Amino acid sequence: MPAWASSVIVAVFSLFLPFLLAGIAGLIGMLFGIVSEVMGNFIAYLCTGIVVAIMCYFICRAHPKSVWYTPVICNAITLWAGLGNYFIEGSPFFNEALPFGTGWILSIIASLWGMRIGIRGITKDNAH
Repeated sequence: MPAWASSVIVAVFSLFLPFLLAGIAGLIGMLFGIVSEVMGNFIAYLCTGIVVAIMCYFICRAHPKSVWYTPVICNAITLWAGLGNYFIEGSPFFNEALPFGTGWILSIIASLWGMRIGIRGITKDNAH
């Protein structure tokens, strides 16, 4: 599968993942008597960023040349949602823009790391 196709699948998946994770965080919070929608959303957005970063790592490891566009495509929807919530709805920075920004930075780091591992694997295969 081409890297751009994998990145688009991750982007679409990242559209629904925060809702799933927020529901799970809400259930866990109710079990322990913690009812904080803000904290649940923060955890859901942060976990989404981590999952997207992990996927960027695997995509760039398999396709090292895709490091230039994989993080952008994978984070397109989450960046749009995070910045939209911050600028349009006026949500506090901590609530949504911070975890989305953290996910973006983690995606770049993971993509670069995956590229290094992928190039190392290619050069090792060519040496044999």
